[in-house]
Order: sequence, then C-alpha cells, then structure tokens
Amino acid sequence: MRKLLEKISRHSFDHPWRMLTILVVILAALAFGAITNMKTPTNAVSIPGTEANVGLERMNELFPDVGKSSARVVIVAPASKTLDDYTARIGDMTTALTRVEGVNHAISPFDNPEAMSIDRKTASIQVQLTNDSQAIDQATADGVDEIIQKNRVDGLTIEQGGDIVNNVPHKILGPGEALGVAIALGVLLLTFASLAAAGMPILTAFLAVGASMAGLFGLSQVVEINSTTPALAAMLGLAVGIDYSLFILSRYRGYLMDGASYREATVHAVRTAGSAVVFAATTVFIALAALSVVKIPFMTTMGLTAAVTVAMAAIMSVTFLPTFFRLAGSKIVSKRALRKVKAAQARGYVPQHEDGKQKIWYRWGAFVTRHPIFSIIVPLIIIGLVAVPVKSLTLGLPTEQYAAESTTQRKAYDAISEGFGVGYNAPLIVVVENMKPVTAAEKAAAKQMLMKQTTQLPANQQLMERQANEYVKRLHLQQVATKIAQEDNVQKVLPTLASDDGTSGILQVIPKTAPYDEATKTLIYSLRDTDKQRSWADQNATFTVTGSTALQIDINTKLAHAIPVYLLVVVGLSFVLLIVAFRSILVPIKATLGYLLSVTAMFGALVAVFQWGWFGLADAPAPIVSFIPILGTGILFGLAMDYEFFLVSNMREEYGRTGDAKQAVLNGFGIGSKVVTAAASIMIAVFAGFISNDNRTVQALGFALALGILIDAFLVRMIMVPAVMTLAGKHAWWIPAWLNRILPKVPIAEE
Repeated sequence: MRKLLEKISRHSFDHPWRMLTILVVILAALAFGAITNMKTPTNAVSIPGTEANVGLERMNELFPDVGKSSARVVIVAPASKTLDDYTARIGDMTTALTRVEGVNHAISPFDNPEAMSIDRKTASIQVQLTNDSQAIDQATADGVDEIIQKNRVDGLTIEQGGDIVNNVPHKILGPGEALGVAIALGVLLLTFASLAAAGMPILTAFLAVGASMAGLFGLSQVVEINSTTPALAAMLGLAVGIDYSLFILSRYRGYLMDGASYREATVHAVRTAGSAVVFAATTVFIALAALSVVKIPFMTTMGLTAAVTVAMAAIMSVTFLPTFFRLAGSKIVSKRALRKVKAAQARGYVPQHEDGKQKIWYRWGAFVTRHPIFSIIVPLIIIGLVAVPVKSLTLGLPTEQYAAESTTQRKAYDAISEGFGVGYNAPLIVVVENMKPVTAAEKAAAKQMLMKQTTQLPANQQLMERQANEYVKRLHLQQVATKIAQEDNVQKVLPTLASDDGTSGILQVIPKTAPYDEATKTLIYSLRDTDKQRSWADQNATFTVTGSTALQIDINTKLAHAIPVYLLVVVGLSFVLLIVAFRSILVPIKATLGYLLSVTAMFGALVAVFQWGWFGLADAPAPIVSFIPILGTGILFGLAMDYEFFLVSNMREEYGRTGDAKQAVLNGFGIGSKVVTAAASIMIAVFAGFISNDNRTVQALGFALALGILIDAFLVRMIMVPAVMTLAGKHAWWIPAWLNRILPKVPIAEE
C-alpha cells in the first residue's frame, strides 16, 4: 500500500494540471448524471417483508383507485357555531382540493358521516393523493396549503396532517451547517496560521461530498433515497474529509519543517499519514457498509451512500491533496514558518522527531501519564453520569403526536383528539382476504330487508339499488367488523372498502388509546393472533394488520434483531483491521472498550435532550427515531477508530524508534494530540451545525454525533488512552509470535 501511495503522490505532485483536468471531468460527468436523473428524496420509512408493509402493498393492489397516500384537512368551527353553518364553504374547499395537482380525490365530511364529530364542531376532509408516500411533490403540498390559507376566515380553524405534511422532502443543508463549516475554517486558521492551508481541507471535503451527492442523485431513478440519506452523507463527508486532509497536511508541514523538499515532504506525508487515513477510512467504511446486513433497504442505501462518501473523502485526500500542495507551494505555511522551512531545506532533510515538550499537549500528556489511575477514574465518572438516561431510551417514528405544538400537524392531531378521541389518530388497518363470496340467497335476503326498511320514492330506485349493492358486498366484512369490535380497547370498526364479490375488504379499527400507548400496541398483537382471526371468519380467510403504529412495531422488532448481527460484523472486522495495523492485541481491545463507553454516553445525552426535552434543543420531546441507534452506533465506531489511528499511530512510531514504551506514549501523544484536538473540534462543529436542520432525524443524529465525538475524543482518546497505554507499558504492543507471522505487513507508522 505504501508503494502505491508513493506512486500516486509523486504523479499527483508532478502533474497537477493533468490531475485537475481529471477531477473536473469526473465531477462534470457526475453532475450531468445528477441533473438528468435527479428524483426528490422521501421521508417515508418502510421495511419490505414485514406484516405492516405487506398489508399496505396488498391494500394498494386490491384497491388501486383509492390513492397511494393520504392527508387530512381538519376543520373546527368557532365556539358559537357548528360546521353546518359552513356547508357551502366546506363543499367549495373540498372541490378545490380535488383539483390540486397530485390529489386523486377529496371527500367532504358531509358525504362521510364518520368524519364529522357528534357535536358537528369538528370534521376532516379526507384527501387521497396520486403518488405514494415516497414521492410527495412539493407543488402538491403548496397547492393544498394555499387553499387552506384562503379558507381560514369567518372564525374557521383549519389544520392539516398526514403524508402531505410529514413526507414532504426536507432541505439537505442550511444556515446551521454553513456555520459549522465556518467554525471548522476558523479552527484550521488557528492551527495553521495560513489561509491556503486552512482552505485546503475544506476544499477537499466539499469535493468529496459534491462527487458523492452527484453520484447518489444520478442513481435516484433506480435507488429509493430517504431524505436523511443526503444529509447523513454530507455530514460525514464534510467531517471526515476535513479530518483526513488535516492529518496528511499536518504531516506534510512537519516534514517541511524537518528540511524536506516540497516534493519529498508530499511523498513522505502521503506514505505515512496517508496509510493511517486509508486504514481509518476502511474502518468507517466497514461500519457504514455493514448496515446492509440488517436487510432494510432504506438503511442499506444510507449506509452505502455514507460509506462511499467516506471512501471518496479518503481518495480525494491521498490523490488530489498532493496536487493542491504543488499548486499552493510556499503559501502552505505562514511567513514566519516559511523562514524556518527555508533554513531547514538549506540544511537538508533531517528527521527531528520533535517531542513538543514546550507545547500544551505534551504537558497535558505528561500530567496524564504521571497520574494514570486518576486519569481513568475521572472520565469514567463523567461518562457514567451522562449515560444514566440511556436506560429510559424509547424508540419510535416521527409522528404528529410528538410534533411541536406550534405546527399544523400537531394542531390537527389535537383537534381530532378533542373532537373524536385520541384513537382516531391511530387508526389500524386490517386487510381481509379470501372470505366466502356472498351467496345469491344472502344477496336476495339483504336487498329484501333494505327494501322493507327504506322509504325511498320510486324516482330514487336507482340510488336504492346502488346502496343495496354496497351493503351486500360488505355483508361478510361487516360480520367480521362486528366481532372485532368486541375486542378490548376497540372504540369502533369501520368497513371502509370491499371487493365486488365481497371476498376481500379493508377494515379501519379505531382504538380507544393514542398511537404510542402500550394498550394500542397490545391491541395490534391481539389483532394478529391467528386463533382469534379464525373465530372472526371462515378458515380460509386471511388478515393482515397494518397502519402507522403497526409499522412502527415491525420496524422496532426488525431493528432489535438486526443490531446484534450488525455489531458482531462491525466490531469483528474492525478488530481484525486494528490488529493488522498496530500488531497488537491490547490496542484493539482498549479501542473497542473505549468506544462502548462513548456510545453509551452518547445515547444517554440523546435521551435527555431529545426524549426528555432538556435544554430546549428539541422542538418537542419525543421517542428517539427507531433507526438512529443503529446509525449512531456504526458511525461513532468508525469515527472513534479514526482518532485511535491518528493518536496511537504516533505512539507506535515513537515506540519503534525509541523502544521506550512509556516515553513513546508521551512523545506520540505530544505529536498527535494537536491534530486530534483540531480534528475533533472540527467534527464537533460540523455535526453540531446539523442540529438546526429542519429534519428531526438529522437534528438528533447531528447532536448525538457531536456529543459522542466530544466524549470519545477528549475524554476517552485524549485522557484514558494515554493513561491505559502508560499502565500497559510494552505489553500494549504484545502480539503472539504465530499471529504476527501470518498477519500481512501493513505498517501505518514511519519505520
């Protein structure tokens, strides 16, 4: 690998304009593909193969004309009136909604008695959309919103909810993210005192993110992209892209200060620091790409996209950074440092192995190595306190129940709860198939009964016939509904749709409790009980329970089963990689245990801030989005290993040079901690910038990773690692002779 990196760095340095041409051509091709094929990301979350998802698919197959997704417009009359006073306005609004592009049809509450409250003060217009929930168009949302705004007159309260609000795409980047990058630039300026040096990591990171995003959207016609995916990739790409460039750039400047020529310094930096970058990126890549083992399509796309972005950041760093070194020339250092570089180059290259005894990082390392027990206990106490809330972790999906009180979807939720009951916000869908067809005798008896009950005039004979047919085809479905209505916690069961032969249909089961109430979850399990299902209809009938709450249960179950497999793959592969890189058993064990401390504290803080609502960072306290734990677990593992590589590789290099294990820890820490401090500060700033994103999932993930990096870099890696390495002494570098013989030789430190 080192020989390959040497060749790449020499070619990149010697042929800068050729490399820039290649870069421009690649970016132009990717951009063209993105512009040609770009498809809007979705907020919808589904897991193929689960009962809830199968139920949605079957419902769309059985009744394709209903619409693939839905929304609701909730109307509340003022205190002194009922909605009957607004019949004409509601009718006109329903008609106008039907004409909006992307709307299949809208149903007035005056045509749907179940959508009107008993006191006739609250009602909802059911809006069925043409596209599925993965492809809600912004123009459709804007059209519906415009109609609502026009009709908020005469005391009417009108709010909206459903797919048209919750699944409209979010912005990928915003002002917060820009502020994070600006802070990163400031940290780099303080670190290098050179605008050219400070701008180089930022430029490399943006190129990596730009190339990855263009490639992603170029494939968006064939790959479904969740709205969190681009933000996650951008978040990681910016952070690791800056960090990887920073590490190589720091080594490059160090070689210049030792008297190496610009070309020689480039080759040395890419050969040594570039090796560590490749290994660090490989660890992150494994952690992200391994998300595919959970076999959840949207998470596989997230993981692979983020993994490719990290790989792109590493490739950009080792491939095009030497070109930028060549073009920047002496501007890579400040004027003051340039005089030292020229003097050193006149003397000739002599490795100085600077231990940095006059620097604050060396002095901090000296304190830690003098008091290793203290330096382990204090961080453990802090991490333990931060981690306490993790025992209350509750998982869920973003729903209207937990939206901020100021949002229209939360107001719609509250209005439905007050007017109808909380259960109307958690309707369960039961897809019934393979019932016995309605017999001719049943049809005749039903029609005869209806004729006796009706007082319709002969002029309405045709209308009566249609009503009779509707009643007849729902006959068996109604019988099932009557039996399900006797189950505990069921408020009402509505036979909403039925096939012409009466063998299939859709039941809407309204629970008495809220969407995320435990009693609602218990009801779902009860409805899925096969023994109970046999008592509702004949033996051949099948029942599939779906709906948003059922979907949430299925997602949580799937993820719960996937996390152990995922961790085994990630930790196992990365453990092997660390053994190969450091030729040590203790270092990988220490690195993994330190990560477990960091990830526990990360989720403890996430619960306190986003689930409990501490410090007001979250718009509204809510369960943690179901897939954040597995995403955060993988991402933090990869990034934690980054700092392990950057810090311990210097210690390994110093140990190889001096043979003194304790002094190697001190010298290596003094050399590497400056870069780790800058890199961690940059990554924290970039991740924290995403807390202002309008996507709640991205907000929570940005906070979690910023806090996780803060703990991992400054408590685990910068305090506990040197303390443990000091206590371990030369045993830190022990490896069985037989294992050492069979492992490939891939050093990541200067020999």
